[in-house]
Amino acid sequence: MQHSTGKPRILVLVPYYLPGFKGGGSIRAVVHLIDHLQNELEFVVATGARDFCEGESYSIQARVETVATEGYDIRYFSSNWNLLAGMYRLLREPWDLIYLNSAFSPGFSLLPLLILRVLGAAKVPVVMAPRGEFLDGNLESHRLKFMKKKLFVGIARALGHFRGMVFHATSPAEAESIRSLDLGPTSITRAPDLPPRGHRDVLKLGIKDPGRLRVVFVSRIVPGKNLRFALEALRGVQAAVDFDIVGPIGDEAYWAACQQVIASLPGHIRVQYLGPVPHAEILKVFASHDVFLFPTQAENNGYVILESLLAGCPVLLSDRTPWRGLRELGVGRDLPLEGPAAFSAALEELAALSPEAHLAMRERAQAYGQERLSASEDVAATRAMFREAMR
Repeated sequence: MQHSTGKPRILVLVPYYLPGFKGGGSIRAVVHLIDHLQNELEFVVATGARDFCEGESYSIQARVETVATEGYDIRYFSSNWNLLAGMYRLLREPWDLIYLNSAFSPGFSLLPLLILRVLGAAKVPVVMAPRGEFLDGNLESHRLKFMKKKLFVGIARALGHFRGMVFHATSPAEAESIRSLDLGPTSITRAPDLPPRGHRDVLKLGIKDPGRLRVVFVSRIVPGKNLRFALEALRGVQAAVDFDIVGPIGDEAYWAACQQVIASLPGHIRVQYLGPVPHAEILKVFASHDVFLFPTQAENNGYVILESLLAGCPVLLSDRTPWRGLRELGVGRDLPLEGPAAFSAALEELAALSPEAHLAMRERAQAYGQERLSASEDVAATRAMFREAMR
């Protein structure tokens, strides 16, 4: 299909986007994908007009529907009626491909797929990136949501909801999780999420205080990110620890349970909740800490992990992310979630490091992060995925 720009026109649907930053890695995934490919493809992003867990719309975008930024348009929807009518109009425009970034979003996945059926626009190819929603840890981390998602998957399978769709899996684990659900005649393409385009400035590395460990947790506070497990791991640490929690509260009941654990921790474990931090500040947050503690139950990429490494902050992760072999690389640990004792021991080991040994670990972490910014093969895989879907 020919357009004024001469480039294939792609509609990207994502529940949360810029200037928001609380919606997790899906925002960064879309930002980086567009940064790498907008010279070849014409992107239009459709998204909500508010950030994750926020009731107020963005102050600027609430007054306008379309904003041009960085060479592409963002279309914001500020209400359910605005979304219903606007999505119908949007999907009637000529598109070469529609790229969904959630399987379960009512407004930015389920509604547009229903509208496409009503419009009879089945010939428009659809690529769906579930963004880790089908990974076992994310499906099962909250029982009520787990039951709802399982029910939805069963109904969707019976109705052929995903028929003919291309699934974008960003890791082998995600590809297997999609395949195991038996969603019907679909195809699965694996292309890793893309890192930031170009190399970031190298931050000055801090020096660890002897006998004390500055630990940070950066993520949404929801069961799947496993903050409570992290707190239980701190209970078994004898060294002095300053533990900072950074991120929006996505589950109030879960946060209340975490606060109960915080209240029971010994006096040498000091905990602060710092709230969400704008993305532009996140590298500075990591640079001011000695280790990133992130025992997540499932992660299909983990942009936050890359950011920690780029800031020279070693990482202590679960073994449920693509970031493995960290001990051998000398940049951290990836441990099974059989219990918090192994994490406690790893934290003790890090606390006991001399400032010189820890600085060397920081340097290795930063170098490894810079190395992971190289993405020519991953960009090629993503480009090929879109081109193949549009044939």
